[in-house]
Amino acid sequence: MATFRKRETKNGFTYDIQVKVKDRSQNKTVTKTMSWRPEYPMTEKQAERECARVAEKFEEDIKRMFTSSLPDIPDYNVTVAEMAEKWLERVQHDFSVGYYEIGVGAVAWMNRYIGGYKIREVTPYIIQDFFDKLDSERYTTYTVTAKPAFKEVLERSGISYNKFRTQYKLNTCSLVHLIGGKSVSMEYASCMAKVLRVDINKIFKIEKTVRPYAAATIARVKRATRCIFAMAKRQRLVEDNFASADYVSYGRKPKRNIKYLDDQQAKELFGVIMEYDDIRAKTAIMLALMTGLRRGELAGLEWKDIDFVLHTLSVNRTGCYSKTTRSIYTKEPKTEGSIRRITISELLTEQLREYKGWYDTQRENWGDKWENSDRLFVQESGKPINPSTIHFWLKKMLKKANLPDVTLHSLRHTNITLQIAAGVPLTTVAGRAGHSRVSTTSDIYSHFIRTSDEAAATAIEDIFVPRAMQEG
Repeated sequence: MATFRKRETKNGFTYDIQVKVKDRSQNKTVTKTMSWRPEYPMTEKQAERECARVAEKFEEDIKRMFTSSLPDIPDYNVTVAEMAEKWLERVQHDFSVGYYEIGVGAVAWMNRYIGGYKIREVTPYIIQDFFDKLDSERYTTYTVTAKPAFKEVLERSGISYNKFRTQYKLNTCSLVHLIGGKSVSMEYASCMAKVLRVDINKIFKIEKTVRPYAAATIARVKRATRCIFAMAKRQRLVEDNFASADYVSYGRKPKRNIKYLDDQQAKELFGVIMEYDDIRAKTAIMLALMTGLRRGELAGLEWKDIDFVLHTLSVNRTGCYSKTTRSIYTKEPKTEGSIRRITISELLTEQLREYKGWYDTQRENWGDKWENSDRLFVQESGKPINPSTIHFWLKKMLKKANLPDVTLHSLRHTNITLQIAAGVPLTTVAGRAGHSRVSTTSDIYSHFIRTSDEAAATAIEDIFVPRAMQEG
């Protein structure tokens, strides 16, 4: 028989529920306990009635566990944070390093809000409140630049660059940035003001910006929460997955605002690419612009993926960087549809052939010290590059072309939008992009599809009604 007693806490009152059940396998009585707190304000009689119902359900669950064939008896006092840790262990075992690192970040967010709850205490109300607070989260960024007074104070201090670096441990590159009118971090500016013994606002102009977190960041936290409670349900720790869409609202999915280069900007970038001296950077950015490959897919390319005769390129893996281990690792492409073979142009094939010649010469020059990874894009010694290096190459080219500072993924968007504008069938566009479903392409690029649709309607009208008749 389940029993319960009321207990006063600083946050109101809670109930301790106790169940005693006979474990026939060991011929002894086992005691299981849990705590329950009213979800919303109740009178004492209402709370006692509801607690009696919870206690009865708890007793049924305990009895079922001891009469089932399962060897392990769940711990009903496990907290959300403890369950999350078990989930992370499973993720680390079953998935990639990158997915695990994303999970670690998501769990840290979740633990701030509901980590202290026992897993069985969590209700749809608690999770919905957590999700709503996530949606309203904001973060602050600072843009710090030097005022004219900074140079005067710096000169009067008489502190040399060497002393800044050795005694005060301040990066002199950031100091050069300040003098040159560039911004530095708030932390650096605070340290500099402290060293110069002056109020930070006297020598620095500080602009504060409050922004919402990226929708993808919030979505990852919600997804991890759902996965953790799904695991708890499988282990019969909770009645149902209260973090699923059956119980809580995930909010409206924000409209995706993609950044890309228009056709004229793409041509200007291409002109810079063709004249670029660094053949590694030239080949990588040309590939990105002309194929729409993702950054990891570019970093994961190997020479066996290139067919110089058939003019094809195969995507079979992605190259990634782990912040935890600070090393490069390889994983499978994003989705099953991402494993693909696409045709490449004659111009791109010739560029790859020229690059292969440079690559082979580099390998010969390094001799036994060369690390034979077979990757297309490598460090000077043959080691695979960090994928972020390709983005660094792009930034230098964009600056040279005087173009907007877009990301490497923007070149993927550019490639796809140019294909749609050129009238390439959507199924072909989706296949080359590595989208598992055509609907993925149509959802992301719906604006450009509508534009092409309008152009098609105009073209059909021109066929039946000559332009001169329309104007007349």
